[in-house]
This record gives sequence, structure tokens and C-alpha cells, in this order.
Amino acid sequence: MNEKRKVIFPVSEAIRFSLESVKRRFGRVLITLISIIFGIAFYAAINTTAILNIYYEMEQGLPTTGIKGYQLWMAAISLLVCGIGIINTMLMSIAERYKEIGTLKCLGAMDKHVMMLFIIEALFLGIIGGFLGSVLGWSIGVGMAIYQNRLPTLWLSSIRILGEAMVISIILSVISAVAPAYFAAKLKPAEALRYEV
Repeated sequence: MNEKRKVIFPVSEAIRFSLESVKRRFGRVLITLISIIFGIAFYAAINTTAILNIYYEMEQGLPTTGIKGYQLWMAAISLLVCGIGIINTMLMSIAERYKEIGTLKCLGAMDKHVMMLFIIEALFLGIIGGFLGSVLGWSIGVGMAIYQNRLPTLWLSSIRILGEAMVISIILSVISAVAPAYFAAKLKPAEALRYEV
């Protein structure tokens, strides 16, 4: 009989598996999480400060300055460093889990299942790091405006930076994890099981 069998790997099981992996490697994950938090916080603080300055200048009838070019470059570089940190962590995660990946593939996991595990793990990092980083950065931006007595009456409208920073964090984390996840998915089971860490 030439019967094809379909391997099913539910998303709920992939999420559980990814959470277990994060718990086991909490130290390394924490370092990556801190880099995401600081990268996103820097981005959110710069944007919040710029938006609050624009609103304040509009309220006072002053010419608006907007976001300066060097601020955009600094934010872009911080996000780039954050992305490189995520790639490095995911590659180390793969190196530590060669035997696990080999075992999964021997049990019938397909390439897309292995990729899904690493993408979900990066998604967790992006959500948690993005939330904490955006709140921290927004708070710093508002705090700086209060300290400089330049808090506009429309200051609450700058809260949209939280959502924007969260989305950037999630996209950055997932994009940074694609190449390492693809590398893990393409491992041959025999090679992965023979690998010594």
C-alpha cells in the first residue's frame, strides 16, 4: 500500500514546547530579552519625546522641529543591534538543541514544524520585550517632557507609540528568527543526533 500519512503538530503543542525551551534556557533568553527591551525603549523614548515636542510647540505657536535625523539613525542602529542579538540567541539555541531537533525529525516532525517552534519562541521574546520596552521608553519620554516643563495637553495621544513599538518589536523578532529557524529546519536528523555540543 502506498499510503501517505500526514504528521500533525498542533500550534498549542508548539507553544507549550517553545515555552518549555524558554524556561530551560532562561539565562540566555533573559539577555536577549534585555537587549530587545532596551532597543525598543530607546526607539519609543525618542519618538515619544519628538511627538510631545511637536504638540508642545504647536500649542505654544512655535515652529515645529520634528524628529531630528540623528535621532532616527540612533533608533535604527539600536534596532539593528537588537536584531543581531536575536539572531545570535536563536543560533545558539539551535546549537544547544541539535539532538532535540534530530529526535523531533526522527519522530516525524517536518521542516515547517521545526521552523514553527523557533518562530513561536521569537514571537514570545518580541511580545514580552516589546511590551516592557515600549512602556519603559514611553514613560521616559513623558518623564523628560515633565522634567523640562514641556508636557502638552495632548500628551495622552502619544500613547500610540506603545502600539507602534510593540509591532516593531514583534516584526523584528520574527524576521530575525527566520534564518536561524530555516537553518534548524534543514538539519538532517542523523547529523543532528551525532552532533556534540
